[in-house]
Amino acid sequence: MTSARRKDRSLTRSPIAFIAVSAVAIRLIHITILHILSRLIPPFDSSHTLFLDDTINTGRGTNSIIPGLRWDSIHFLSIAKDGYQWEQQLAFQPLLLGILRILGGCLSWLKGRELNVQDIVFSGMIFNSFVWVGSCVSLYNLTFHLYSTKFALLTTILYMIPPTPVPSLPYTEPLYAFTTFSGIYFLIVKKHYLLSGLTFAVATATRATGIFNVLMLGGSIILGDLPTESLSGKAVSRRLFTRSWKAIIPCILTISPFLIFQWYAYQSFCSNPNDSEKRPWCDQKLPFVYGFVQKEYWNNGLFNYWSISNIPNFILPLPIFLVSISGTCKYLKSTFGSKTRFSSQGLSTKSDLLILYIHHMLMLSLLLFASHTQILLRTCITDPVIWWNIASLSLDRKENRNGIANTNLQGKNGNEGQYEDERKYAQQRNVSQPHELKGIIKWWIGWCAIWSTVATILWVGHYPPA
Repeated sequence: MTSARRKDRSLTRSPIAFIAVSAVAIRLIHITILHILSRLIPPFDSSHTLFLDDTINTGRGTNSIIPGLRWDSIHFLSIAKDGYQWEQQLAFQPLLLGILRILGGCLSWLKGRELNVQDIVFSGMIFNSFVWVGSCVSLYNLTFHLYSTKFALLTTILYMIPPTPVPSLPYTEPLYAFTTFSGIYFLIVKKHYLLSGLTFAVATATRATGIFNVLMLGGSIILGDLPTESLSGKAVSRRLFTRSWKAIIPCILTISPFLIFQWYAYQSFCSNPNDSEKRPWCDQKLPFVYGFVQKEYWNNGLFNYWSISNIPNFILPLPIFLVSISGTCKYLKSTFGSKTRFSSQGLSTKSDLLILYIHHMLMLSLLLFASHTQILLRTCITDPVIWWNIASLSLDRKENRNGIANTNLQGKNGNEGQYEDERKYAQQRNVSQPHELKGIIKWWIGWCAIWSTVATILWVGHYPPA
């Protein structure tokens, strides 16, 4: 047996340990590089010094803070230290900021001093690094149950090489990714709808876009176990009538952190009836500050970002858009264009996956038409479908022809409802199949390696894009 084959078997026997150790090593190396670069590259912008006290804002102490204190993290650290003071800060959900406050306070207490920005930043970088490790493991577990062992491992390895330095920084994406992946796992694999709703609620308390997870939650509860070939207007209507009640509480849980925070914002900024400087959003029929702040301070809105000056910001995430669209087309073709109605990776095409892909395309559309499009470079770590698409496009067609896609699972299992039997049988067949990779994987890894390096340098220097 060759060494390569022995290595391949060892990875498939203990993949979670391999993923966890590799992810920890990657983050430690990246944090070290960030600190080294911070001593070599002077920041272009000095706004990171606004929240540093005089004892830290001089000398070498500042250098240890610099890697984690840029762009939105300046807002995060300001809120974690002093609370919500300014209207524009209401764009950010409070959960991660509260965690940073607690962890920073604990670290300051251990050092025998008052709450310190340096401690908040450092604890945030460490916390997010470990949360990102959890995201890698969660993505593997989710993909393993939906596809096959080797496909899950390939997906996770690709995920561990993201085109962004964000997993090492005090940003919201790592925690949002972990809670979103976990919520999808509880929803689709375990069918624990209440637990899924609670997990998605944590995601919404981290990022406001978590409210869109109700699309996955409600769709999967109502239609999830229905084969795609059985989808029809009559079947959907019947499911809505008989199963929609199951989605009510989980969906309310998912959106409740957003609603509670909007209520908090209204009470904080609009509750005084005699205030002559009351903000315009206070008098709206739905006085939600989130949309107002996004438009007023970040110029988000339908086609607001579509200008000649922003063309580079559309080009930067273009590789992600391309693999997302290509991978989605491949999935839809294998789902609706195949007579056997089985995906190319070996799982019968229940509506669960279709719902995830619909959600994926809706979120891409939101980023393309109504947001700062370049943030896809960092939010890509929160969407499992992006990484399934990359892994699927990386697999050679030979595997798909010889693999489980052309096996008559319906004849083996007797009916399409035996989800677990199909998955186990797909796992057994996929393990024995050769896995040849296309050249696209080299292109993707090369792009991620180059851009993540450039993005890390730009981050340390406080240069766009953020």
